[in-house]
Amino acid sequence: MKVNFINFSDPKDQKYFLLIGGEFVLKQDVTDKILQKLANDGFTEKVSISQDELDKIQEIVSKNIGGSLFQKNLIIHIKHTSGKFPEKIKSLLEDGQIFKSLNIALIIESSIEKVPASGTWIGNFDSFGLIINCNKLKVMEEKIWLKRQLDFLPKDLLPIFGGSIFQNNEANLLGQKNEVALLKLLFLNEDMVDESKTDHMIFGSGINAFELEDFLIKRNFKQALKIINHMREQDRQNSAPIIWVIAKVINSCLESLRAANKKSALIKSGVWASKISLYLDLIKRANVKEFLNLNEEIVKIDLINKGIMKAETWEQIDRVVFKLQDATA
Repeated sequence: MKVNFINFSDPKDQKYFLLIGGEFVLKQDVTDKILQKLANDGFTEKVSISQDELDKIQEIVSKNIGGSLFQKNLIIHIKHTSGKFPEKIKSLLEDGQIFKSLNIALIIESSIEKVPASGTWIGNFDSFGLIINCNKLKVMEEKIWLKRQLDFLPKDLLPIFGGSIFQNNEANLLGQKNEVALLKLLFLNEDMVDESKTDHMIFGSGINAFELEDFLIKRNFKQALKIINHMREQDRQNSAPIIWVIAKVINSCLESLRAANKKSALIKSGVWASKISLYLDLIKRANVKEFLNLNEEIVKIDLINKGIMKAETWEQIDRVVFKLQDATA
């Protein structure tokens, strides 16, 4: 069976996968899903075979194809990175014995961009396995892919963050993935954050994004503005991370003010347990109307940053910080 990447969501009961196309990031995403599914199905061992090691294929398959009751389930992961589809892999697939084995799963990553319309090897794979097209995405497909990566975001922030990431990294899936990983740290539960990954949240000023958040929620607006001004001097084109942090603070406050249980709303917004009391203190004199206005200001800044509205981005960032100061006074 054949499927385009954008329509692939679940490996289901498949054990044999052929990934074609040149988008490494898409292949990585698919492979991660496949490996997770196979692990859940009891495939505990994996053998990786590079293009230079294809002579090993038949020996590895022969040793494991017996399907003994005591034999471990094995994943054979073959990587073909250049040139024509190798004859040694074709031979394996034409023989067809591998598709009858209960204890072997197969992942083939190939650089070919399309498969032949006919032939024994492709016919076998089409019958017994899943062929996933991981070629370059069309613009709309790329936006769908990015939206799926940002499913952890509150819905009202998705256009702001998603739009900025796409604008800065169109046709660069690796760049988009890296920015999503950075953004995810702001919204993940504290227990889920790997401290080794927080280095990616360092701004050009040497200040961590979490420090800027702390200055804002502690109402240390003088220091927050100092960081923002330093960022402006360092890199005027890189305002998106600053906007993200401010938007996260405003959105979390707004969701809490709207909710009957303010603490639960903050947790749902991705606020760390150690910061909840600071957020609650920040909004104890605030009201929903002012934070709705602040939310509209963030949307305007996003439009300005994309060139849709005319104004100076950094001036508007300073302006919204002053408005946040007034709204929480």
